[in-house]
Amino acid sequence: MEENTDINDRIADYFLSGDNGVSDPVLMEWLDGSKANRKLFGQYERIWNESRHYVEKSVFDPEAAWKKVHRINREREKAGRLWRRVYYTVSGAAAAVFVMLALSGVFGEEERELSVSMKADYGSRAEIMLPDGTAVKLNSGSDLTYSFNSRENIREVSFQGEGFFDVSKSTVPFVIRIKDGPEVRVLGTAFNLQAYPEDPLVRTSLVEGSVELVYKDTKQVMKPKETVAFDRKTNQLRRMDGILSHTYSWLENKLYMDEMLLTDVCRYLERRYGVHITVHPDVSENIHFNGVLQEETILDALKALSGLSKVKYAVKGKNISITPK
Repeated sequence: MEENTDINDRIADYFLSGDNGVSDPVLMEWLDGSKANRKLFGQYERIWNESRHYVEKSVFDPEAAWKKVHRINREREKAGRLWRRVYYTVSGAAAAVFVMLALSGVFGEEERELSVSMKADYGSRAEIMLPDGTAVKLNSGSDLTYSFNSRENIREVSFQGEGFFDVSKSTVPFVIRIKDGPEVRVLGTAFNLQAYPEDPLVRTSLVEGSVELVYKDTKQVMKPKETVAFDRKTNQLRRMDGILSHTYSWLENKLYMDEMLLTDVCRYLERRYGVHITVHPDVSENIHFNGVLQEETILDALKALSGLSKVKYAVKGKNISITPK
């Protein structure tokens, strides 16, 4: 098992290096060991070359990719073959695709499914085109995993954080699953979804199309220009007032503050800039802010907040403390 893991790591390192030929002596010995090894390596090489199409929009054909997903699943059912899991992962705003060859010990003995994962760390944002043609922009501190569920015939997403989804139209439903939150079901639409695990509310803002929110026996169909919040404490769905474009203003690096608490502003800054902010106990929890925050650096943002209230700040690396003036 450990030997297989080592080979997997060496194969991944080879693809990431971009070398034209194998120079790793251990990998070369493994390739020379059997015809089956060389065939397996060739399969991974084809997977790696095809995976570039998921992040290079100029060469991406969503219709062809979606047809290929259906064809692969039909062939799998007809042949009764068992596949291993293969994960494509993009971390942060990096333009690299990491092929995680999750071999379970016996080649061809475990079912495989195609899964596309993406993560935007705190202090970064990311964008991806999913295999079905859906475009997703992720805000800081977000995770997304996409897969095609052939049994239920749905496009399935596990999600946390904040993202703007432009879902490709299809007769195959697109379902987003959120821990401790509602399911978001769509066929083709554009919407912003804010679902950070530490936040008490899950907010869905619909730009166009139609979205159905489902939690246990409760269903609510949204109309364009509506924002609906799910309260994790009461497990209730409710419509929210406000300007729709403000809910996804993060796409333009803006934060619209409408009587926003200092603690909420600090949470936004922590995610946006990848910092840790400590608010001194003597600072009033009732400090509110109004206006638009659109600063390029954390220092500019802190200066703006200091000028709007009776607080000052001190910065030490990525640790920031806010105290009374």
